[in-house]
Amino acid sequence: MRRNIFLVLLTLFILQSCNAQPKKINGVSFVASREAISQKNVMPVININANFAAVMPFGFIRDITHPEIAFNTQRQWLGETKNGAQQYAVELQKHGIKIMIKPQIWVSHGVYTGHIEMATEANWKVFEQSYSKFILEYAKLAEEVNADIFCIGTELEKFVANRPEYWNNLIVEIKKIYNGKLTYAANWMSLNVLPFGRKWII
Repeated sequence: MRRNIFLVLLTLFILQSCNAQPKKINGVSFVASREAISQKNVMPVININANFAAVMPFGFIRDITHPEIAFNTQRQWLGETKNGAQQYAVELQKHGIKIMIKPQIWVSHGVYTGHIEMATEANWKVFEQSYSKFILEYAKLAEEVNADIFCIGTELEKFVANRPEYWNNLIVEIKKIYNGKLTYAANWMSLNVLPFGRKWII
């Protein structure tokens, strides 16, 4: 009898442990377009059994030493803007797809963002202010649409390596706005330069 009770308890423990495991993320990057999306655009995501989509609004800079980020402009495609990202998120969520809001920077001529580096301390300060304005705008959106994950940056090696104090303070500010999980999209070559601890990353 005791042996049977033990086996039942062990089985329940195993089941509870399995249930406690987070569901695997099968994600896709949902590329921005000129127009609003509909069920037709979401069905390919569902058909490949994805359960997450990264919605990626964009900010733009002229070159890797330019300190100001332009975003939410009239010249951008809808999907690259806040309004477009919101529409994409809501439409995907309607069909059971979870969301990561993943704001990204595009450097003119497709120069790699990991090389963004300011030439002076004054320009670093301007760039930090500009990036904060950009990323906090989308942290607010992530909270508004109840996104499951918010990505605080993508492939910004030199920015991260040169300004660790800024990044730690930025995370604190983001957490005042957004209550979900945070992550950072690092290039594999830069994993050892991240200044923020694992407590900030999912």
